[in-house]
Amino acid sequence: MEAPSEIADRLWNVSLIQTKMIPPRLPPGCVQRHALLERLPKRPARGITIVTAPAGFGKTTLLAGWSEALLEQKHPVAWLSLDGEDDDPQQIVAYLVAAFSRASEDIAWQAQQLLNNDALAPIKTVISLLLNGIAACGRCVFLVLDDADRLTAKPVLAVVSRLLRYAPENMHVLLGARGEPALTLGQLRAPEKIMRLGVDDLRFSIDEAQAFFDQTGTVSLDRTSVELLNRATEGWVAGLQLASLALTQVGDATRVATNLAGTSTGIDRYLNDAVLAQLPPPMLKFLLCTSILERLTPGVCDAIMGGGGGSGAKLDWLERHNVFIRPLDERQDWYRYHALLSDALRRRLVRQMPQQVPLLHRRASQWFAGARLWPEAVRHALAAGDLEQAAQWVENCAMEMLERGESHTLLGWIGKLPADVIQGRLRLHLAKAWALAFLFQTSRATKEIRFVADEIERMSHDETSRVDDAALAEVNAISAMIAAISDDSERALELGRAAEASLASTASWAKRYAQTAQFFGLMYRGRFDQIRRIWDLANERLEQSQAQIYSDMNRHAMYGLAALVHGELSEATRIFEVTLPRAESALGHSSACAVMVAGSLASIYYERNELTEARKLITGRWTIALEISRLGALVRHTYAAARLLWRDSETGAALAVLEDARQVAVARSWLRLKLACDAETVRLLLVDDRIAEARQIADELSASVPMMCEGRKGSTVETWTSYCVLQARVLMAEDLADQAVPLLERSLDTVVAMGWRCCEAAISVLLSIALEQCGASERALVTLGRALRLGEASGMISSFVDEGQPVRALLQRLRPVSEDVSNVETAYVDKLLAAFDDACGSPAASPTAVEAVSTSSDILSAREFEVLNHVACGLSNKEIGRSLKLAPETVKWHLKNIFEKLNVSSRIEAVQRVLGLGVGEGRSAM
Repeated sequence: MEAPSEIADRLWNVSLIQTKMIPPRLPPGCVQRHALLERLPKRPARGITIVTAPAGFGKTTLLAGWSEALLEQKHPVAWLSLDGEDDDPQQIVAYLVAAFSRASEDIAWQAQQLLNNDALAPIKTVISLLLNGIAACGRCVFLVLDDADRLTAKPVLAVVSRLLRYAPENMHVLLGARGEPALTLGQLRAPEKIMRLGVDDLRFSIDEAQAFFDQTGTVSLDRTSVELLNRATEGWVAGLQLASLALTQVGDATRVATNLAGTSTGIDRYLNDAVLAQLPPPMLKFLLCTSILERLTPGVCDAIMGGGGGSGAKLDWLERHNVFIRPLDERQDWYRYHALLSDALRRRLVRQMPQQVPLLHRRASQWFAGARLWPEAVRHALAAGDLEQAAQWVENCAMEMLERGESHTLLGWIGKLPADVIQGRLRLHLAKAWALAFLFQTSRATKEIRFVADEIERMSHDETSRVDDAALAEVNAISAMIAAISDDSERALELGRAAEASLASTASWAKRYAQTAQFFGLMYRGRFDQIRRIWDLANERLEQSQAQIYSDMNRHAMYGLAALVHGELSEATRIFEVTLPRAESALGHSSACAVMVAGSLASIYYERNELTEARKLITGRWTIALEISRLGALVRHTYAAARLLWRDSETGAALAVLEDARQVAVARSWLRLKLACDAETVRLLLVDDRIAEARQIADELSASVPMMCEGRKGSTVETWTSYCVLQARVLMAEDLADQAVPLLERSLDTVVAMGWRCCEAAISVLLSIALEQCGASERALVTLGRALRLGEASGMISSFVDEGQPVRALLQRLRPVSEDVSNVETAYVDKLLAAFDDACGSPAASPTAVEAVSTSSDILSAREFEVLNHVACGLSNKEIGRSLKLAPETVKWHLKNIFEKLNVSSRIEAVQRVLGLGVGEGRSAM
């Protein structure tokens, strides 16, 4: 047995209990229940079969028999035994994916890869990948959930309900339960899709009872005796098993039948008389002590009994003597007591040896910790009252869990610990703060950090306390990350510098996050030179580790984004093109890091007019990006997705993408993302001459944005720039270009000071159009020439092409008359003009209402179709509300229902699913 200190030093490994995903082995001589097997659905039809009965009626045996029959027919069968400890949604998803992986590798490999490599992946995304794998496998698939009534935690019920609600046509679900599960099955399936088996269906017939006693071979019984016993037990399988055991002692069927009457209300007494009283004292003690376990294996039983071995032989003896025990796997490494026996034993243990119960749990906890089966180790530690031990194990392993992205699981474990135990553990509070920050729960993360900071301050004035310098450094590192997530670049830079200055003895992954925060802050001070110096120096000092790849990928992504913002497109492309395949290989195609990098790289490809490559990068990633992308990466992903749809003449779908991102911006208080969406929305509206709608957006923003942003530093500069460009576009559409020019000139001065060369080029293009409208043609050509020099150096194309005919006309005028234009610049102008020809001028068509396809008429209501048609036109919630005379909150409610019914997470997905927009090649999953 390993010492606790050695155990605590191990890496955290939240192991899945393999026996939960294996059907219990059918006991020798098990009665074949042919009548019930005939009722098993031969081909799934998106239905549910539920077997409900009290303990001892053979539910699990029936399900195991069904599974065996299905496997013989070559059907994939995923099995999962549930218990009361299944209260973590992330964990239950991991079990479901692993169960389907065991059933067939081709069903769950994508979901398994995502879970293995990026535990921050949204649960909805993992479930969607799993369901897609089931639908695509081309075979009938079965899922068995045994003891489904033991699921009570609402988050877990939501996960399982989602799986059942959106199960494809080739999937059937089999549920075993003592009572009605809390899954609201009636809401998940129509009555004709649910088949129920109850107590009356499970009772043994006379023939089955005869077969049972014949195969048991305890005593020879005539038909009359069998009828007598079956009537006394009312066909209750456990009662027949008790009768079989009693017959070995009594031998009189009539007497046994008399005693069995009413056993369902006196099971403890009868188990004691018929089973436990007949056991040798050492065997009875073994049963009592090990009854605290949900699953048994010789090693943990030896530990509970105080060492000495012999538990394997005892378990084998119990199985051979049919004492309500069954092996859970083929190798017979793990066993489980029948629920009737374990419940009775636990009650007897508490009555007879109450003082021993904590000791038994403590021994079990130590053994499970040594075996790295942490869920059971912590559960038994809590049951033993060893709260400090449970907290210590969680604390020691927390940082490793965070580096592996297992924030959900970590928060679940911390949530199991009493508040007074957590109170004095600063590192546990730090771990909780990291986990909350990674999940965008910044207010809760800030609360945890404030607590730690206050405790450190208190300790600094207490001569008996020792201040943890590493903890203080981590406070700064986490605070820097929270500031970055909250888009406070100045504070992120300040805290990131403070953290790195004091992180000499702290883990390298924490240093990476501190540097990531610095990159973010310096990006909005226009200091890419400093970012590059930190990057080069850090790459010499920080080792690359597979175990720390998550923090390293985030650092790479932020460096690439900084290069992109500063117009270093070649450098950004190089970093992203190296980082993306590494992230996909190590973390998965749909991982947070891969999605963030892909969106930023797609925006570069789009700018260079490499549209096919840009589409490939964002296909299948839009919904994931909405849920897990950081602000800067989501801005670029949204830009690329919306403009690609617009280029394909799908303005309504592009506006739906922008509204999806705008809702995320509002929910997370990301003003920079909201203004980026508003600016692009206004551009699209003006292309379609929807000037009044664009003016309304501009006026609404003018009431608040200047007060919040004008003259401020940091990332707010980008927000203010988006606002100025938006206002300038509206003024130009209203033939007020003379008012737009000063706005654009001030914005240009700002971005030049920041060193944002691509942004400088894009604003210069727009300014040249405004100047031309004002009649300042010469200044317009000079300004366009400035944009050309910047654009040529970076390979920019789309920022010119997307402004349409006015820029094309200026380029055509510029080329023959500009003597100062070099051959290189002339070639660049020719390249731009060719790109205009390819784009065929203004690409977007005015959006029109689209008639909803009839295939969804049984899913959505008439009002929901009406709302979705307006979404397809690219209208925002407010605009839909005004058009349909609904409150914005009512529109939100309808959209929530639409998303739930269609199993989608965004407007563009809903539009594509029902209205058939944006489903061309390479566009379906934007």
